Amino acid sequence: MELRNTFRPMLHATLAAAMLLTAATATAQPRRPHPIRHERHEARRAPGYDAWRTGPRHEVSIKAGAFPFTMNCGHLGLSTGAERMPLYPGIFATPDAIAAFKVRYTPRKTSGGITAAYYYRVAYALSVGVAFTYTGLYGDLLDAGSGRKVSSNDMTTISVAPALRLQWLNRPVVRCYSALAIGPAVDITSIDDSRETYLGLSGTIVGVSVGRRLYGFAEVGAGMQGIFSAGIGYRF
Repeated sequence: MELRNTFRPMLHATLAAAMLLTAATATAQPRRPHPIRHERHEARRAPGYDAWRTGPRHEVSIKAGAFPFTMNCGHLGLSTGAERMPLYPGIFATPDAIAAFKVRYTPRKTSGGITAAYYYRVAYALSVGVAFTYTGLYGDLLDAGSGRKVSSNDMTTISVAPALRLQWLNRPVVRCYSALAIGPAVDITSIDDSRETYLGLSGTIVGVSVGRRLYGFAEVGAGMQGIFSAGIGYRF
């Protein structure tokens, strides 16, 4: 009993010293600073902005356009018929001179502008490609008395033009865009077998396509491909 009473104060003193030493050690240790989180605020992008990288990037299409423009005849289908016209090789005549020669032109029909195009999508909103355009104007030169055909009065135009297309509305089914194609063109006139080469231009002010891979589209523009046009295309 006396031995227990002797060691009890020593035990209490040892426990108190251990607690003081633990508290001092905890106070001496430096606090670790909280890590600073650097949040990156990226600009908002349209849904599916990066989907074009894995989606179809190639595109082929064909369309027909009304009132295409050619250097010789202006907008086909909008002509007044009073322009100077070739009568025989190397000879040009007004409608009054044609009547004096006792010949007449039949009304000419136009095929409109037929355009086949290929595009490759190089960015979210930009595609590059090439457009092949054909336009035709067909008629005859007749003898005014007998109605016998004297000569053909056809003119065809062929154009191959590099093209750029800007897609300013991109949805899975509906897309809106504008385009520009500029390149060499040649007018071929059958009555005197003449050829005239120049720089052809076609612009699409507004185009709307509907569909995913197989789609239909309509456009409003100006130039060799026509003022109003419509067609079909395929993406792959």
